[in-house]
This record gives sequence, structure tokens and C-alpha cells, in this order.
Amino acid sequence: MSNRIIVRSPVKDVRNFTNIPEMRKGVIKEAPETPLNANNAVNSIANFLHPPTQFLKVKQVAEISKDTRAYILEPDTAHGTAKLAYFRPGQSISVILEIGSAIVTRAFTICSSPTRSLDDEYVIIVKKKPDGFASDFILNTWRKGTQISASAPFGEFYYQALRDSKKIIGISDNYGISPFLSMAEAIADGSLNLDLTLIFAARKQNEAIMSERLNELAEKSAHFKVVYVFSDEHVFKCERGFVTKSLIEKYATSSKFSIFVSGTQTLYNRVVPQIAELKLENKYIRFAANGKIENPASLPDFPKDAIDKTFLCKVVHNGKNIATVPCKATETLLTSLERDGVKVPSHCSSGECGFCRSKVIKGNVFIPDGVDSRRLADSSYGVIHPCCSYPMSDLTIVIS
Repeated sequence: MSNRIIVRSPVKDVRNFTNIPEMRKGVIKEAPETPLNANNAVNSIANFLHPPTQFLKVKQVAEISKDTRAYILEPDTAHGTAKLAYFRPGQSISVILEIGSAIVTRAFTICSSPTRSLDDEYVIIVKKKPDGFASDFILNTWRKGTQISASAPFGEFYYQALRDSKKIIGISDNYGISPFLSMAEAIADGSLNLDLTLIFAARKQNEAIMSERLNELAEKSAHFKVVYVFSDEHVFKCERGFVTKSLIEKYATSSKFSIFVSGTQTLYNRVVPQIAELKLENKYIRFAANGKIENPASLPDFPKDAIDKTFLCKVVHNGKNIATVPCKATETLLTSLERDGVKVPSHCSSGECGFCRSKVIKGNVFIPDGVDSRRLADSSYGVIHPCCSYPMSDLTIVIS
């Protein structure tokens, strides 16, 4: 169509604004009926960056410590994955694990540089967790050649130039080191342009995993620095104690910086009050998704009368009741459903990504304030994220 409509504002040009639907109808009517090429460039790029499933296999296993291993993953070409999807430093993949009758999804942050994925390698670190259902399984069963189903890279814990300061203070413990290792690798190979100072908190020097590699990267690049903070011993040229406001200010070296935090809930509980005292704008403070809450019953607003209770959750999928699962009040719905063999789409297990979003038809759940990232509309219509929702009564939920 040759007609053009210029809309200056809905107030000043109401007539032209109301003509837009008719214009659209005309454009649609004049469009050819031939379907678009499904293999056009945009679709090809989208399918490469966001494949529904990546089929991988273990290429190599490296021992890091007695309870920690690094796994180098490569495409499983025999099952249809020819190239690994590219990612941003700090992003994760989720892997699907079949542990007995349980179907479990767990997220692992890629700790290698994105440029390494161009050579078809991801590296993830798996550290044993106390009572770690998934970590124990991986450490005991994954060997060279083990086949894995994984998601495309996902997550928001990465540097964005329009939002973050180019000077970043990273705060981590052993369980949160992977995103910062990926950033440091990318800084060293020139694919990430920023200044990163990592404050690495551990009890003792020999417990700080990947310290040798971090030190090598710090030697290689003037834009990456690592500061160790040990709570239980004095070490030359290292800090002693815990991460505090004054310690952060000591290494920030400028008034404008972003803070990225990745680690356990214990680390978060310690550093959040210290960060609050810095009075930074919220956009300059980033927290990585850190999985399910370790002890939800300890939260001040957790209903104490529900701590020892177990409820029944009826699960509906495609209009059919597919399972009725006993769920402890102190376990997330996702954990209970996974243990019972119900396959629920999930990625982050932290309430952040929304991939597991489901709808409560009947019953009540408890969702901690700190992990409730639902949209207001979702909350109003009973949509929940099972990965961070705790049953407070018998339930009926609809899953995707």
C-alpha cells in the first residue's frame, strides 16, 4: 500500500491512530499467500542460539578436589546436535537427570569462556552438596561418553553495558565461582570488555576451588583481579574475616561500580546487609539465581504450624489428572513432583526464569518474598513457580 500513517500521539492525531487497524488489514490482504521460508536467516540464527534441547556428551572429566569435578561437554552429533549454542559469560544450562524413578532438572553455570563454545566445548563444575540428590548422582555416574540432554543457555546474570557499570565487584564462595570464572576467562581472551575484581570468600586457602586458574587469569589480564577472604586463617596478601562494606569499598577504587553476587544462601545472608549500607542504585546490584532455599522453615514468615505437615498435590496436564503426589510443606512443589517421577519443565530452580510456571486450581502455597519474581497478573490469577512454592494445604495444579 502507498498510504502512510504518521502518529504523533494518540491525543494529537486520533483519526490517524484509529486508521491503523484498517491499514494493517490492507497490508495483510496484499501479502502473498506463499508461506515464508522456514529456513530463513533469522530462524536459523534463533534455532542455533535457542535450541529446545541440546544433546551433549561428556568429553573429559577433571578432578578439582575430593568432592568437586569439572566436566567438559561436547555436542552429541549422533543424536542431532551439531554445534553448541553460544552464550554470555554468567549464563547456565539445565540438564535432565533420570535418577531411579525421579526425573530431575538442575541448572549449572558454564564456567568456560563463550569463545570455547565455538570449538564445541562447554565446561561446568559440579561440587558435592550436603544431601545433594543431583550432585551425588552426577559425581557417581558421569564418565567420559555419558550422554546428556540439556537446555539452551539461559539466565540474566551477565554484564549488560546499558545497565551495569563497566567496573564490577564480584562476590563469591565455592558454590558460586562458575559465572565469575567464565567472565574472567572471557576478559582474558578479549571477548568481554570490562574490569572485574572478584572477592572470593572461603574458610581456608586450601578450600578455595579453582584458585590456581583464577590466579593465572589475573596474571594474564590487567582487567581481572582476585581477592581472597579467609575466615579461619591468616594468609599472606589475603584478607581475613568476612566480606564487609569496608572491604568492598577498599577494592571498588571508584564511586561508580556494580556488584555481582553468586553463591550459597549463607553468603547472601551475610553480604546483603553489607551491600545495603553502600546505598547503590538497585540496577547496580545483581544476584545470581542460587537454587532452592536450604532451610525454608527458618524464614521468619514461614508458617510454623505447617513445618511437619505433608499435603497431597493433584497434578493436571492437558486436561487429565496425571498424578497425586505427597508433598512436604518444607520442600518445594518441584522437588516433590520430581521425586515422584512427574516431569515438570524447569530451568533455574530459583523462581527467576518462570519456565516451570503452573496454575493453582485449588489450595494454598507459601512463596518467600525474596524469590517471588512473578508478574502481578500471574500472582492475581493463581500462577506460581513450583520451584519456589511450598504447599500449605492439599492442592490441585495445572502444569505445562
